Amino acid sequence: MTASDSATLDLNGADVFFRTFGSPEHPPLVLVHGLYGDSVTVAPLAERLSDRFRVIAPDALGHGRSARPEGFTLADQGRMLNALVAALGYDAAAMVGISMGSYLTAQAAIDEHARVSRLVLVVSKAHGTTSSSVAYAKRMGFDLAAASPDELLAFMSGAIWSPDTSAQRRAEIMQQIGESTESVVLTPAEQAAVERSLAGFDLRPELHRITVPTLVISGKDDGLNPPSSGEELVRGIPDARFEVYEHSGHMLTFEETDRLVADLESFLLED
Repeated sequence: MTASDSATLDLNGADVFFRTFGSPEHPPLVLVHGLYGDSVTVAPLAERLSDRFRVIAPDALGHGRSARPEGFTLADQGRMLNALVAALGYDAAAMVGISMGSYLTAQAAIDEHARVSRLVLVVSKAHGTTSSSVAYAKRMGFDLAAASPDELLAFMSGAIWSPDTSAQRRAEIMQQIGESTESVVLTPAEQAAVERSLAGFDLRPELHRITVPTLVISGKDDGLNPPSSGEELVRGIPDARFEVYEHSGHMLTFEETDRLVADLESFLLED
């Protein structure tokens, strides 16, 4: 990972750790990771975007080096993101959320759209009784809590990859992810707190409150949040755009990175 700055701020009574990439003179972009990830897991994408944006990548509540309270909600996460934008001195920032991160950024745009200039929801969904990973594991009879990181990755491969991504490319991606020694692994109790924060979430009644330009991106072969979930979001968000990546699953940010970076730059910098 190339050099980045990091800091911790007290936001609404909770410590929030974040990394920054790119020049402070660039327009701000808040980039939010997925379930059980942290700012390290989105660093490769942040680096790619740092030529055009000041990328701010927080560790969500319950993740990484941010506070891990026993009880928090999706609403708390949305307030945290808006407070982060304000604390850094911006009137508004673009927000890009990946998987779970997209639920958080959508919540931020629902709560305080003036803080969100543009919104991109990647491999997203509008509601769920649990996280997508837990729902998939339940369907398949797999014990997430008892699994080692390697076992978890092997199990999830059936839901996250496009058939077009070769075994060699999958191995390269997983090696890239695994090489980082900075990412923080959550304990089972901490994972349970994250799962509780997502239990039964439903953004559908409030999606009409997202009035900023919005792009929804799904992977055709995503077994966790399929294109039908993206379509549901688009139906609820006024004038939202929808793109399906034909050669991606849930690992879209790694499978079609070049296209994603180009699409993000085009959409976020559009006049």
